[in-house]
Amino acid sequence: MSAMIYRTCITLGLTLVSLSLSSAEEKKSTDAAKKVTFEDDVKPIFRQHCNSCHNAGDAKGGLSLDSYTATIEGGGSGEIVFDDGDADGSRLWQLVNHDDTPVMPPKQDKLAAEKLAVIRAWIEGGILENSGSKAKAKKKNALAFVASTGGRPEGPPPMPESVPQNVPVVTQRASAITAIAASPWAPLIAIAGQKQIVLYHSDSSELLGVLPFDEGIAQSLRFSKNGQFLIAGGGEHSVKGIAAVYNIKTGQRVATVGDELDTVFDADANDTMNRIAMGGPLKLLRIFDATSGEQLFELKKHTDWIFTVAFSPDGILIATGDRSSGLCVWEAETGRLYLDLTGHKGAIHQVAWRDDSNVLASASEDGTVKLWDMAAGKLVKSFNAHGGGATSVAFDHQGRIVTAGKDNKAALWDGNGKKIRDFQPMKEDVLEVAIAHDGKHVVYGDWTGDVLSSSADDPKQFVSLAANPPPVSKRIEGAKTQLVSIQQEIQPLKASWDAAQKSVVAAQNPINNLNAKIAALRAESKKSSEAATATQNQIKAIDSELPGLTNASRDLHDVVIAARINLKTKPNDLESVAAAEAGLANSLTQLAQKRRARIASAKAVVAHQQASNAKKAEADKLAATLTPLQQKLAAVTQVAAAAKSKHDQVAAKMQAAKSKVDRLASAMK
Repeated sequence: MSAMIYRTCITLGLTLVSLSLSSAEEKKSTDAAKKVTFEDDVKPIFRQHCNSCHNAGDAKGGLSLDSYTATIEGGGSGEIVFDDGDADGSRLWQLVNHDDTPVMPPKQDKLAAEKLAVIRAWIEGGILENSGSKAKAKKKNALAFVASTGGRPEGPPPMPESVPQNVPVVTQRASAITAIAASPWAPLIAIAGQKQIVLYHSDSSELLGVLPFDEGIAQSLRFSKNGQFLIAGGGEHSVKGIAAVYNIKTGQRVATVGDELDTVFDADANDTMNRIAMGGPLKLLRIFDATSGEQLFELKKHTDWIFTVAFSPDGILIATGDRSSGLCVWEAETGRLYLDLTGHKGAIHQVAWRDDSNVLASASEDGTVKLWDMAAGKLVKSFNAHGGGATSVAFDHQGRIVTAGKDNKAALWDGNGKKIRDFQPMKEDVLEVAIAHDGKHVVYGDWTGDVLSSSADDPKQFVSLAANPPPVSKRIEGAKTQLVSIQQEIQPLKASWDAAQKSVVAAQNPINNLNAKIAALRAESKKSSEAATATQNQIKAIDSELPGLTNASRDLHDVVIAARINLKTKPNDLESVAAAEAGLANSLTQLAQKRRARIASAKAVVAHQQASNAKKAEADKLAATLTPLQQKLAAVTQVAAAAKSKHDQVAAKMQAAKSKVDRLASAMK
């Protein structure tokens, strides 16, 4: 059926339903809208098409549809309909509308459009039981997701900014380490303790804050894909189990999901933070809406305690492992079993996904870590990781693997299961391990409560991290002592930097003075050079006038000769001769003056050029003396830069120490 025909049918169906409802409304009230309910509208459809297979006596797939209670309860794969008004997300609608398989009713055409319209209207109306039922208003919490490429958040990765500093429970020693997690993008480590979760900087090992977990002990810790949230699963054995979600920046708990009758061994959220899955001693995998807290699925495949639960990074699959070696992979959206993986001979303590979601790692009591190909659905690698049992496993962004086990060790492996190195052994079984976002630190904890943060490249470099930090009062004393020590450390560094700066000034002054003299000489040289150029231009002007003056004097000379010859015939015409001779004399005088001016200008050009060259030579001579002064300046500048660097490093430490004291002081108020 084409989409257009389907939409037309739906529209027609809705119209028929609307007309039918309008007829019923006229019998009651023209103002009151008739509710679509299970008893009045949906149950007759189920009776006609579904109850032959799905009834209390023969509930195929564990699903009965002959009563409202049974319908809401769902079947073996969990609930099929919810009161959130989301028909498209309802398993019931997906099957009856043939959006997914197995289509319902089986081996039959799809229900008529008007019947589908009734079922959809019932779901969208809040799955009411009868005419007296009211739709529930759904409560949403403040959970949110910031989408980004590969899960990495835009801008700086989330780090604690205003996380609580108070320690809920102060103990002489930590209990067995139940959970350790590393932020996927930030230098942040979370460690579970007694009624608290401790946050450390993975590079500096500084305690950044303490998150309260009043329900008991967090049995699992997992960061959201973007590192913005921390999901903690745990509680108190035989009393209560929940999953709590914390905002990393503020330390605020933004969601509490689940109400188990026993503790939760593991909990995880999908990539979009809209679903949370958890498992524990009740042997049930439960999947919840992360924003409303509603249970979406209750999956009953496991026959023993579920130890580990993990969404794939892309959010498509969920992996679960139990105490009796059961290892399952589920479709996250439908709750259907995707893979039932066999091969382990002991409890599955932990599973982990590679970044691409194509490979799943499982750590087992049988001592092995196995790598499973999700596309092929088969084992691709198995290696003996820890004698006595492998207890924990994690991938880094490079595809390397870290593991922990009952041989008191943590180890680093390449992506093919080849060991790279072991880390400092501990007193008892190592229960948990994590690797920092950049792969530079491996953090692991044992049965006695000890936690070590080790360099991934050099296991000899490690520090201890406390899962049970001292109270604020003691920590502030230590912070103040550290601050005083840093202040004392920075004083000689500041003096050294000041002295180095004075040396730089002292070395710079003669250079500045010399440069001023050189600049003055070069200015004088330039001025003389410009004067020579101007005089040369004057010579050019004279040279352009001389030919005309010379020709004029020659012509006047001819006039004088003619006048003198004329005296032979006119001896008394002396005035003409005198006038001609006077004109010639004036012309020759002017020509002589121009020639003398040219001679003087030529001498002036030489003088200006000599003066310019002399000033330039003097400037060059002074410039040659700059080199040793500049070398001295460079040396003292380098010393000053080194002094500043040392000072700034300690100053940064001092500022961090001051901030730490302020945070702890605020926590004591």
